[in-house]
Amino acid sequence: MLSTLELTPGGRARAFQRLGGRFLLSWQVDLARDLGCSRIVCLAEAESEQLDEIREQVEDLGLEFHMVRGPLPLVGLLTADQELVVIADGLVADRELVRELLGQGRGVVALPDDAGIEAGFERIDASHAWGGIIVTRANIAQQLADMPPDSDAISLLLRLALQAGTRLIPLDEEALESGDWLLVRERAALAQREETLLDRSVEQVSWTAPGLALSRRLARSLAPDGLERGGTIAMGLGALGLVGAIASAGYDYAFPAVASFLAGSFAIASSEALTRLKARMRGSGDGKSRARYLQSLLDIALLAVLALPATAYNALDRLFLPLMLIGLLRLVATLAPARWENAWRDRTSVALVLLIAAWFGSLEQIMAMLCVATLGFCLFFRRKSQITLA
Repeated sequence: MLSTLELTPGGRARAFQRLGGRFLLSWQVDLARDLGCSRIVCLAEAESEQLDEIREQVEDLGLEFHMVRGPLPLVGLLTADQELVVIADGLVADRELVRELLGQGRGVVALPDDAGIEAGFERIDASHAWGGIIVTRANIAQQLADMPPDSDAISLLLRLALQAGTRLIPLDEEALESGDWLLVRERAALAQREETLLDRSVEQVSWTAPGLALSRRLARSLAPDGLERGGTIAMGLGALGLVGAIASAGYDYAFPAVASFLAGSFAIASSEALTRLKARMRGSGDGKSRARYLQSLLDIALLAVLALPATAYNALDRLFLPLMLIGLLRLVATLAPARWENAWRDRTSVALVLLIAAWFGSLEQIMAMLCVATLGFCLFFRRKSQITLA
């Protein structure tokens, strides 16, 4: 992958503008990895702290990183049998669309000339403008050795790829209109793309699961600034809440214990929402295995909160209702239709009901009622699922 680091009118390299809390160049590294690149080469005037951060990101992915200052050093890094991916400075492109266009082979992404030039892309012939990505044979780069050292390496590589007969891959101008394909020239357009990307990435949860729904909306309101460390901070607060809940329950303070669990469960749900939003936004998985682990952690903490204080003489009595309730909640979540699944997994909502019960001193009675309700729901859907046609 190659990316020039040109300066915007404000004096800052476009590659180091931020989108979703990350440098644009970080998003381009993801694009290059999607296209099978094992080595990342950046064309830049000088080393910088930002490039050091990119270097760490690249090496963490198990790829090689190189920074070169012109076309001649680039020649020495490439061999004729390699594939070369070139990405224009400031290009922001939807990863799925890139994979669809270039996942099957080499080519020069091309836009209709008027729309492409208006969007800031370079004209390549009478009817096309360059779309900002090239995939071609690296042997074309050998001709850069004959060019002046201050030449525009990216523009030269584009011309050389076209002269070598690299096919044009048409890109519909609708991608420009939707923001899925953007050459950053001003901050306003980048901010609009950021909002669109966040809106698409946020997980939609129905208000049938109020705690989860609220945590997802909170995550969206904290993004993008809260994506990097927000999940870790929220997880720390959630852990403190659960520890406080168990400690309070150990001293037989039912209401403070359930209140602390409520706060902790919502903090953990918010941490999960922030983590999933970041993962979905960056196309790095959905975090379902982590969600299952956190669900088990919450259930163990809730069991402790509802069963404590327990002694050797009353342990079974103290454990029966909480264990029955949590077991039925987990069972009904597997039997319920998809639209109700989150409602039964939402421990914040359960904690809110239990908090009200603790305030009125009727915790055991409400737990028993919840057991009956969940058991009825399980039986209803089990009976329905066994209906067969004669």
